[in-house]
Amino acid sequence: MRVALFLALCSFLSACGGYRGTRDVVMDVELTSQDTGGDPKVVDPDEVLEGLATVESSRFLGIFDGVFFDYEVFDETVLARDLERIERYYRARGYYEAKVTAARVVRDDPDDPEDHGVKVQIRVREGSPVVTKSVRISGIEHLPFDVATAALSARKLEPGAVFDEVSFEDSKKAIAEALGDRGYAFVKVTGKAEVDVARHEANVGFEVEPGPLASYGPIRITGLSEIPEDRVRANLLFEEGEPYARGDVEEARNALNELGVFASVDIRQDTSKPNTRIVPIHVIVRESALRAVRLGGGVRADNISLSNHLRAGWEDRNFLGGLRQFSIETRPGVTYFPTSFTNRRMPTRLLPQNRIRVDLRQRAFIEGRTTGFVAGEYNVYPLLYDLSPVDGEEPPDPDLEPIVGYHEVRAQTGLERAFFNHHLYARVSYNWQANFPFMYQRDIPDGLDQVQVSFPELETILDFRDDRLHPKSGFYISNSLQVAGYVFQGTVSDVRIRPELRLYHSVLRRKITLAARATVGLLFPGDYGGTLSDDDVDTGDARSIEDQHKLLFRAFFSGGANSNRGYSFRGVGPHGPVGFLVPTGLDCRLQENIGGCTRPTGGLTLWEASFEVRFPVSGPLSMVTFADASDVTSGEANFRFTVPHLSVGPGVRYETPVGPLRLDIGYRVPSMQKVGASKLPEDEGRAGKLLGLDLAIHLALAEAF
Repeated sequence: MRVALFLALCSFLSACGGYRGTRDVVMDVELTSQDTGGDPKVVDPDEVLEGLATVESSRFLGIFDGVFFDYEVFDETVLARDLERIERYYRARGYYEAKVTAARVVRDDPDDPEDHGVKVQIRVREGSPVVTKSVRISGIEHLPFDVATAALSARKLEPGAVFDEVSFEDSKKAIAEALGDRGYAFVKVTGKAEVDVARHEANVGFEVEPGPLASYGPIRITGLSEIPEDRVRANLLFEEGEPYARGDVEEARNALNELGVFASVDIRQDTSKPNTRIVPIHVIVRESALRAVRLGGGVRADNISLSNHLRAGWEDRNFLGGLRQFSIETRPGVTYFPTSFTNRRMPTRLLPQNRIRVDLRQRAFIEGRTTGFVAGEYNVYPLLYDLSPVDGEEPPDPDLEPIVGYHEVRAQTGLERAFFNHHLYARVSYNWQANFPFMYQRDIPDGLDQVQVSFPELETILDFRDDRLHPKSGFYISNSLQVAGYVFQGTVSDVRIRPELRLYHSVLRRKITLAARATVGLLFPGDYGGTLSDDDVDTGDARSIEDQHKLLFRAFFSGGANSNRGYSFRGVGPHGPVGFLVPTGLDCRLQENIGGCTRPTGGLTLWEASFEVRFPVSGPLSMVTFADASDVTSGEANFRFTVPHLSVGPGVRYETPVGPLRLDIGYRVPSMQKVGASKLPEDEGRAGKLLGLDLAIHLALAEAF
């Protein structure tokens, strides 16, 4: 039945893509080398084709043409201009003898008069390249050794390399920037290339006029209305009379943009009077709206619950003057228990929840680019688990489930700063958290007392992504280090470390993005965690309940929309009876009650890895395919890679003003849950099924990573 539906869908999509009108349309554009008989080896064919006006028609999911996308009409005049572009491209890359030797237009089906699809085949003879014979930089002989060395190192062309006009121009710019970074604000660099096409060689020369060392002149700031000028000046980190450095000016521009209060920032440098040896600076800003009211809402749906919430907030980015940022937000909501993707029963209880957060941030605190912050938060929410039925067992009865809720109070204060042109971020904070349990359903068990966690935290981020919201290339490294309890008091003592790495790379003319993520977690508890390794734990014992209660807030869990998407939230890792979650009347010693008693207990060691292929579909709609793997173990620093819990699946993204709305469907690959065994260990628990399949569905906002 499923195969028949799939074939019918393919036939329908193929039928939709079959009509192409009466004009020829471009179905493929191919660039080949006459010298190699295949793809060009000397240039990137995708980069060449990306600059052409003759482009292939887009295909839905890379397969079906004419679905969602308009066809690209073939035009001989446009193609002729494109052939000239190709030859110019090759010459700019050092292949001055390159020539388009053939441009064929081949029909998809020459025997079908109704088929107007054509393939454009372009063949190029590259010829021999022009090689850079020598590179000479003059005018730096009398500069300090370190400055001259920096100028030499900045060039992009090297002897023996193919002469590339782009690298030639980039060399002039890089040499000027190298001297500008070392105080030579008035530097001028000219370049000359003598190209001998017959000999296939080029001699390159750069003439440098460094000018005198400079210092900053008067610094003028215009465009301010409400924002205080002293805070803006403090963010520049340079003053009149100090030695000039081009990189400092660029970093100051980025720092002002990062304040979030300016719609535009322009820093102009007056280098027209080198005899004065000073560079007057003019900072031109345009303030954005400083106050905003936010109203909205959202829905969460997965294998655990169905809920929705409202969102209301107010923000002032110049609160009481002084460039203070104040915000307050509340998110009241309700969970429709026990309704979820896997439990399609009508709700029997409405579980209210809310989140209230207040933030106060002071820019230019202590020094120009350090931000001080203090925040407070109050949450009330239910603790829910996956109640999906597992093979051979009756699903848990929702009416018997103890539903624990929490009044959670959080407080945080600290400092944060960006370094190296906002590529490195560091935050140090002191955090206090208290969770006070109550019951939405059933009576509160003995021993379920409040948990207080008090800890300093150091967070570091190294960010070299090309875009924070929609990265296509670069990398991101972060780490969190927490030390809870001990001299900091509280009811929990431990050390918690969690580093993470993300990588991004674009292929096929930047249309497809490959994204990868890897993270590990290490927890070293000082006064709890014994129940993880105790096979004979008494789930009703008050000390056991206290231990498991602490693990709930500090242990590692895996699974969910931002983790392993083949599992529900907290679905990966050790499972077992949790005293304060055992349904009323169930004896966990009986085999038939294991499903109703078993809940995630968390672990002390975590690893996760994810890989995604992201590609556009049409307009704001895009899709991904993903593979997630993870594991959680109860031992300290105990990594286990033979239980990868591999899940794969597709995802759909729809771009909204607040980020992509996404739907992911994760399938647990049966043979890759535990390598070398037919099933997972008993303490892993058993994930429920959706529509009889090993699936989990997640609806969320923003990318998984």
